[in-house]
Amino acid sequence: MIEPGSFRDPTSRVFYDAGRVFRGLSHEAAEVDAEVRSSGLMNDLVSRGLFVDNWIVNDVTPPSGVSSVSVIESERVPLVTYPAEWPFSILKDAALATLDANLISLERGFILKDASAFNAVLRGVTPVIIDVTSIERFGERGIWTAYGQFCDHFLAPLMLEAYAGIPIHRTLRSRTDGFPIGDLGRLLRGRSGFRKGVLSHVRIRNFFENRAAGMETSERRDVGKATLARPAIVASIQKMRGLVGSLESCAPSTWADYESALPYEESSIDEKDRFVSEAAVKAGAKGLAVDVGANVGRFTGILAEHFDLVVGMDNDPGAADGLYDTVRRSDFTNVTPLVVDMTNPTEAFGWRGKERAALSDRLHPDFATWLAVVHHLCLGIGIPLDEVVEQIFDFCGESVVEFVAADDPMAQRISATRSTDLAPYGVEEFEEYVARRGVVLNKKPVSDTRTLYHLKGR
Repeated sequence: MIEPGSFRDPTSRVFYDAGRVFRGLSHEAAEVDAEVRSSGLMNDLVSRGLFVDNWIVNDVTPPSGVSSVSVIESERVPLVTYPAEWPFSILKDAALATLDANLISLERGFILKDASAFNAVLRGVTPVIIDVTSIERFGERGIWTAYGQFCDHFLAPLMLEAYAGIPIHRTLRSRTDGFPIGDLGRLLRGRSGFRKGVLSHVRIRNFFENRAAGMETSERRDVGKATLARPAIVASIQKMRGLVGSLESCAPSTWADYESALPYEESSIDEKDRFVSEAAVKAGAKGLAVDVGANVGRFTGILAEHFDLVVGMDNDPGAADGLYDTVRRSDFTNVTPLVVDMTNPTEAFGWRGKERAALSDRLHPDFATWLAVVHHLCLGIGIPLDEVVEQIFDFCGESVVEFVAADDPMAQRISATRSTDLAPYGVEEFEEYVARRGVVLNKKPVSDTRTLYHLKGR
């Protein structure tokens, strides 16, 4: 099967066969790739963890329409995620990885011709570049043609969250071309318009782009011929790296301190820990687990002790960033934090609606936890309880779910500003809806208002 999202580079199409990932290279692409490998650059990028491992294969025939001068096989990453699903710190680290790969390439006479955030995927919490043919030759003078793409895909959304507090998932959702630096210039007003990097990468670039728009074709071609010496380009990329490294999110967070604010005894939390751990063991403890509403990851960590890969997702970017920080300071290498709104997850987008796949087509968990989530969906957002139960079983065949009664202190807080005219919500209704789709393997009250269920679909 040919990867729909690889059509933009016909010299290096991606295709799949029996669960393996390949690239079919044209004659020109194969020549550059051979030079990159003989120079030792590819081994260097792979050994530093910046590129996925990849190698030449000779026993694979690409499908019709894909070049076959040379075929590369790449390590398959278990889960593909998109920049709009990452917390701020992951996009920042992916930007730094892209710049580092560029600097290392320049040392050996090459440069990255692409700087798309979609070229990176996550191996746990570590961004790694999968477009192993995104390298071209570079002499003593030239330009970094991917500079504008880097700004739109990385710098602009990072600056917007760092300087204006607007989370990246709002600016990058369903966008294949990043967030235009020109739009950033219109959003950064007042003092934020004078923050670090805004003048050099936003204001001046906007000025020249507006000026170029009024040029004749011949003038535009002359501008495109301008070059810089390699040391000047290295210095500018190093300066960009310093700018990106200095950016910190200032987006507000609603639930990052949620767990510390809960008015429950430690014994109740310990009961939840044991229940989740025992359910994971009974479920077989292998494959992919998802912690829905992970917050800063207390239960994500428990799942990580049992499953091969764990995704901790939360719709609060501050909470997801907190989970990212927790994972980086831990020994876990199998946890990926994501910013996902389960009421509106990523749909398919891009060219013909097929270039980037929906989250539901990329994420197929073997086990899931829905702890302190159901009452938020029902009492906070107004989704009927029967719809929530349907989604729980559609999302995953086996789950741990926490049901929080309407008179729970946190449930009361959540529903305080909502109408009292809500769909039926109670433990009896919950168990009735569950019985339609599955069975209760285990049930345990952990407080007067909270009950844990281990559910399995029929």
